[in-house]
Amino acid sequence: MNPIKKLLLAGLLVIVMAPVLAQNKSTPQASKNCYGDWFTIFRSRGADPVADGAHDVVISLRSGDISHCFMGRVEVAGGKMKLPLMIQKQDGSYEPFSSTGKKIDPSFATTMTEDELLTITDGMSVAFRTTDQESGRIFFYKSLSEKPKSNKVAPPPSALIKN
Repeated sequence: MNPIKKLLLAGLLVIVMAPVLAQNKSTPQASKNCYGDWFTIFRSRGADPVADGAHDVVISLRSGDISHCFMGRVEVAGGKMKLPLMIQKQDGSYEPFSSTGKKIDPSFATTMTEDELLTITDGMSVAFRTTDQESGRIFFYKSLSEKPKSNKVAPPPSALIKN
């Protein structure tokens, strides 16, 4: 095959495959245990204090071994969340989380003060329980501490010593 035909064939392949490759790169895969994934990374890396202002968050709800995580937003003042917690919709808009029908279990709510329920510690809310008996937690993912840098392994002496 001559070089011009090879080039045209390669270009056609790129045009045909580009949408498929772009879709695979831009579509994150959901985890069966997103709650565990988020909780583990926060416990291993820690988090910086959450500053006052509006923050994008991950809202995690789990029941047994299955969890679901959603994007949200909440205002923070003095290290405490200010209601309402907002959940993000597919179109990018936000609605109050209460519009989903999820509510804090009243018997759980009586075990803590409102101040304790709204406290942020290590970039996370307290674990809470809903009326559907789901466990939940809010993760302030932008406050996550940077991943620790690993140590560089030394090469063998022959690579460093030239004489």
